[in-house]
Amino acid sequence: MNLALLVAPLLLQTGATDSTRVCVIDAVTQLPIAGASVSATDREDAPRRMQTPCTRLADGAWLIRRVGYRMQRVVVSARRDSAQTVALSPLGWSVLDTMRVQAQGMPPSPSRISETLVADDARRAGAASTAALVDRLPFTQVRSARGASTVSLRGARREQVVVTLDGLPLNDPSTGVADLSDIPLVALGSASVTLGADPLGAGPGASGGVLSLSTTADRLLAVRAGALGQRSLEGAWNGLVGPTLARVSARHGVAENDFLFDNDAGVSPVRERRINNDESRTAATVALTGTRWQVAGLASRADRGMVGAANVRTYDADRSRVDRVLLRAQADWSGMQLIGGYRRFALDYRDPNRPVLDAAARVHVADVAAQGSVQAPRVLGAAVAWKIGGGSDQVHASGGVSQARGRGFASTQANWQAAGVTSALGVRVDAIGGAGTTPSWTISAERAVKRTLRLAARASQSVRAPTLYDLYFSAPQRLSVATLRPERVRADLELSAHLDRHSPLGTLTADVAAVSRDTRDAIVWFPGNFGWSPANVGREALRGVEARLRLRPSWGFASVWTTWYDAQVITGALRIPTPYVPRVASGAEWSITHRGVNAAVLARTLGRRPFTAGPRNPAFELPAVALVDVGVTHDLPQRVSARRVDASVTWSLDNATNVAWQSVRGFPSPGRTWALAFTLRHHPQS
Repeated sequence: MNLALLVAPLLLQTGATDSTRVCVIDAVTQLPIAGASVSATDREDAPRRMQTPCTRLADGAWLIRRVGYRMQRVVVSARRDSAQTVALSPLGWSVLDTMRVQAQGMPPSPSRISETLVADDARRAGAASTAALVDRLPFTQVRSARGASTVSLRGARREQVVVTLDGLPLNDPSTGVADLSDIPLVALGSASVTLGADPLGAGPGASGGVLSLSTTADRLLAVRAGALGQRSLEGAWNGLVGPTLARVSARHGVAENDFLFDNDAGVSPVRERRINNDESRTAATVALTGTRWQVAGLASRADRGMVGAANVRTYDADRSRVDRVLLRAQADWSGMQLIGGYRRFALDYRDPNRPVLDAAARVHVADVAAQGSVQAPRVLGAAVAWKIGGGSDQVHASGGVSQARGRGFASTQANWQAAGVTSALGVRVDAIGGAGTTPSWTISAERAVKRTLRLAARASQSVRAPTLYDLYFSAPQRLSVATLRPERVRADLELSAHLDRHSPLGTLTADVAAVSRDTRDAIVWFPGNFGWSPANVGREALRGVEARLRLRPSWGFASVWTTWYDAQVITGALRIPTPYVPRVASGAEWSITHRGVNAAVLARTLGRRPFTAGPRNPAFELPAVALVDVGVTHDLPQRVSARRVDASVTWSLDNATNVAWQSVRGFPSPGRTWALAFTLRHHPQS
């Protein structure tokens, strides 16, 4: 019996009687995937590539393949079903995971709070960038300063969050941070956030969670213009090149970003204009998918002004250029998945007033890995997944500063079901140059109650080695270079409950979780301290509660979420609130679709956020803030329906209430801004 196959009718109406519409989805995310190949089991015809996630198949038995997934056999019968769905299981997931999806309709990551947002929904709601897309996910906090946008999850620092694009890590090894600004929104099909330490899936650095970005199979062209001189042109295309499915996307955008703000750093506030705050960004992605292989790449260039903090105007003329090239190849071989990757980051920093401060850095990263799964003896009743790999980081910076680090790892995870409980146990060992060998583990259990309620528990560990930024470049004022130890999450704990209910109003889902995280030797930088540099803190502790409620009626979508975190750095008898972690945060989203018009409202609140060392004190906290974004999309009448093309116009208003606020101390954000976008979308015949 092939446990990785899930076939269910779709709510699609087709008039064909001699064929069936078959759509392929990912068993983990439940999202459609393109690029699968189809071949008849009773003929030796060449496999047919699926350009879109759906195709029509005649009656009979078919084999469906997709690189990175287990091959599946499906029997198609037009007399039985007018439409079918095939859920392919990724090679990295165990057989029992897929069986659990089939039996209970649950995601195969037990006890993890996660959320997936379709990028097209975010675009229709007015999102103009990847950072704006991520900002719509619950439990996330996007922070922007000097042109970069980074993400924090569950009160973790930005370098404790791993960001991936189709499985390719985007974090810069020299800083540990991933800049969302350089990822073109047009390339994305979805964004998923998973909270909590993930030592097995993401490896070192994933103490707070993982942000997974996936590319799209859309064909679209979009033009956008808005306030502060923002203008962009972006497009995406996919099609067959012989037997290979090719997907490409590109974006070029510019913005002036010189806005008025109240500089309150002096004796009295002064109305000033932000200068040298412009940016120009170009990015492109490409993906080639064969029967048993896939190659994906990203290239980007960002030129921007590096305007300083409002009270440090001496750096206002500085400029930077960041180039990145990222490649990832994967192939299926003998039931295994082989993976290789290469990343190159380049930074050039120029200070026209003080050329002595000019700097450059080059980073080269190579990774290889293999993963697969085996079925344990029947007496154990478990499925075991394994993964091994290694890599090398080479960092060279101005002044002769460099870092060469080799890496290797091995991990295994066992999943099993007994007495209605789905459990998982995993162990990973990392060997990191300069940091030694560190083991970590994760264990989880989950039980379904009456098919509507899910109770879960999870415990994990994680580790993060100090980066070159931690050691040398945290601030130009730094006085000394200190030796830092790796930080280690000793225990990341979570108790959660998930409820799914179907009502006349629509599908209602609710999540609640109690979380705890304790970190030893946390690498924390307190702005304003004498050394101007990170230091190992004896202990960092976080306790919190998270809750979310979602309703999906026929007319749209509604969601509300909230978090309460008590995050502290503990050194001896001194307890200091962790910088930039609000004690209370919440968000609410509402959208409605009627007669071709989609209207969406996103509201977010952040409580007071400490920004420096010292006991909790309102004088050293950023004030609480409430932000409201509005977006309206109008689908234009289909004048070219024969060509399967539709058009839409989107108007968006960010920070509609014109709040003056700072996500990072000293770096003001623009007030109310607007944008207008025109999008053409082509739907290939499936």
